Amino acid sequence: MGPILQTANGVNLLEASIEAKKYCRVCGDRVPHLYKRAGGRRCVVCLHRTHREHLAGNLRVCRLCQEQELSLPQGYSQLPLGISLVHLTDLHLGGEEGRQRADLLEKWLAGRRQDYVLISGDLTRRAGGEEYRQAARWIDRVEKSGARLAVVPGNHDIGYWGNAMSVGRQALGRKYHRWINEIDRPLEPCLRGPGCVIVGLNSAHGIKPGRLFNGYLDQNQRSRAVELLGTTPPGHLKLIFCHHPLVRFANNTHRAMHGAEKVREELMAAGAGLFIWGHQHSFAAVSLSRGGKKCFAVQGPTLSDRIRDGHHPGLTVLDWLFGEKLRVRTFNIIDGSRIEEGPGVEFTLQEGTVNEVVE
Repeated sequence: MGPILQTANGVNLLEASIEAKKYCRVCGDRVPHLYKRAGGRRCVVCLHRTHREHLAGNLRVCRLCQEQELSLPQGYSQLPLGISLVHLTDLHLGGEEGRQRADLLEKWLAGRRQDYVLISGDLTRRAGGEEYRQAARWIDRVEKSGARLAVVPGNHDIGYWGNAMSVGRQALGRKYHRWINEIDRPLEPCLRGPGCVIVGLNSAHGIKPGRLFNGYLDQNQRSRAVELLGTTPPGHLKLIFCHHPLVRFANNTHRAMHGAEKVREELMAAGAGLFIWGHQHSFAAVSLSRGGKKCFAVQGPTLSDRIRDGHHPGLTVLDWLFGEKLRVRTFNIIDGSRIEEGPGVEFTLQEGTVNEVVE
């Protein structure tokens, strides 16, 4: 957990943070249980226990967080020349090789200038406690590179693969227990910056009949995302990232997430300009079109050794140049010792040819 931090008057900040989560984020009253029992739930944004009456209409976000998310800070309405994003996905941390790649990537990121680092799930292999702690320490170090960071869970972070204990946690309503305690970050983050809004959505809901492998976004999640996109001025980059695919590419092993076409339509109608995800362990990118407006979808490769397309583990770097183009570059980790640039693709942000989408 790192060194214990204390304020000038000797208050243990870690203990104070844990204690604070026993109380409603809005009214301050004590909430007796972690999730739905005894009238209490956690806000997906602030992760504090929150009474039902103080949650927003979709019963996922407390009203205080909703007000903060929907507000556009002064100066953020100005468009910069461009925005640089690093997309990491499917780290599957655990084992010596995973640590070596993570250390190499950490040093590589420290030497770059990027605005945002987005991690779209599967931080762990089997949702084990030590894997989670390793992931949490690594994320904290990466954040020190200076970029704003956001992360969402993947199906392996819920942990029903090769971990019988995770089934019991899900049955008890504690499937995000380790995420909350170790990662201690929102399940569905929202980052606002100059000229952009970045919305992370949790598509990994664990064991659900008929939806075990492909993930999904329920109506409450989509409604919140639509509201966030709708309060962002036209011309801004409106980005959605999650773990499961919204498009099935030719090199995909699994299908797209449940209801992917409907999800795409709803979010594109709200102004989404860029979708990012992982899960398939292979790189692909496509330009979509709806009502004369463009949207782009980028599927990131895995950072683990579980590659599926015969290439090396890697990551993607996206440069959104306002009014001009979207440049997508891949970088491969070679032999766990060096990072080299791989193939990439560019899309014009103006009207042009739309690539074929494989459903």
